[in-house]
Amino acid sequence: MSELPSPPPDPDGPHGIAPWPDRGSLLDERRRVLDELTRRSVGPFRLLGLVLVVLAFELGWGLVGIGLMSLDDTLDGFNLVFAGFVGLVGAVILVPALAVAVVEARENRAVRALLRAWTALDRDPRGDARYGRGWLNASWLMVSFGFVVAGLAVCAGLPASLEDGGGRTPHSTLVYVMGAGIAPVVAGLAGLANAVAHLHWLARLLNPVPAARRPGGAHR
Repeated sequence: MSELPSPPPDPDGPHGIAPWPDRGSLLDERRRVLDELTRRSVGPFRLLGLVLVVLAFELGWGLVGIGLMSLDDTLDGFNLVFAGFVGLVGAVILVPALAVAVVEARENRAVRALLRAWTALDRDPRGDARYGRGWLNASWLMVSFGFVVAGLAVCAGLPASLEDGGGRTPHSTLVYVMGAGIAPVVAGLAGLANAVAHLHWLARLLNPVPAARRPGGAHR
């Protein structure tokens, strides 16, 4: 992943010299950085990345589950080799998907901090209005909520449908199904948290608290 923008410099600058020649230059750089940060936070490709991570996890976990379930029948040599091979391929897909999810979660926290810092530099009501694109926020909410619902449905419904003739679900099958259901739930909750955090930032950006109402504002 590319490097994040740097934190904003002190508007007053060292020795009282501002880092921008005028307010227009400050707003131009602020706009450029906010564009980059919002793209990194809730851009279409970031949402696509969330979907691809979930699909990669499901594919990798599915292969691991196939390997585990193949051992329920018999522990002969062929089944052991098959389970080991399929499980290894699944792990090769699964581990990078988990690593990407962790990296994106850490990056998202850094993006939020940078958004707050760059937003606080100045106000630009006309330029900031474009960040309130409703379709993008709605897409994050719908996709994330869909993941949560789908994951809960898998966890609640499939174990019962996979019972053996004695009314029991094999342990390997139960582990596989629960893992396959929990992953979309976790991803969906993370997506919802990201969307809600972005909406909270938007609310503060587009409806800033007047300076006189801020703590200590009346004394400035």
